[in-house]
Amino acid sequence: MHALDQRQAEAYLRHLNCPAPRQPDLAGLDQLIAAHQRRVAFENVDVLLDRPIPIDAESVFAKVVGRGRGGYCYELNNLFARLLLALDYRVELLGGRVRWGLPLDAPQTMISHLMLRVLLPEGPYLADVGFGSATPWRAVPLDGKPVADLPYRLSPQDDGTGEVQLETFRAETGWAVCYRFGPEVHAFVDCIPRNWYTSAHPDSGFRKMLMTARSEGEWRLTLANGVFNKRHRDGRLETRKIEDAAELVSVLRNDFLLDLQGDEIEPLRQRLAGLLGG
Repeated sequence: MHALDQRQAEAYLRHLNCPAPRQPDLAGLDQLIAAHQRRVAFENVDVLLDRPIPIDAESVFAKVVGRGRGGYCYELNNLFARLLLALDYRVELLGGRVRWGLPLDAPQTMISHLMLRVLLPEGPYLADVGFGSATPWRAVPLDGKPVADLPYRLSPQDDGTGEVQLETFRAETGWAVCYRFGPEVHAFVDCIPRNWYTSAHPDSGFRKMLMTARSEGEWRLTLANGVFNKRHRDGRLETRKIEDAAELVSVLRNDFLLDLQGDEIEPLRQRLAGLLGG
């Protein structure tokens, strides 16, 4: 994996409305993560439109920075890693087995998530800007130390892996597992078949429903087909049901900041109407 060139890095930072950190440290990383999640949405619109999802650096840069769109982990964490490399951060790729929304006794899942291990002067941290509704809004320490104002933790497992867990607001559950991963570093080439499955295999959940998410300060927006949620960091939840496909398109443009072009709006409206059962 190579870094973005200077021109690309500067354009990306302008797109995020975020200055380059003065040095590659934790404060700068947290600033970049927060800016990214404010400006770039997690979304699978192109998958729903049966478009190919290339993940080479030029294609993802053109989509996110040039077209004003978002993406999922193999796009967003991929591009974010290249930005970090351009800013002199030390970055390693990790592969995760998603457990979000599954019961504890659910069968093993495949490696289908890409996230980043960033080696900082403060220690190793997990950086992730592409996990949808449960994306951490700051870096998560990989030494297991809790962070007072961050409801995420790393939980070591008996088999040598680790789980990223999110504290829930339901007392009966306590912590929900986001994903499980091991210590091994993954090569970028490993992402190519995993990205193909995510975007093209008929069993992929990304082909079956609209999934979008974006953070803004103290709250996070998510959209799953017609269920539009605003989750505050104190646990308060505002939710409403959207039953009109045209309104969904408007929400994607205005609330999730997707720069949808005129010739793709009608095909998207039709696809969303099918998902809504209309």
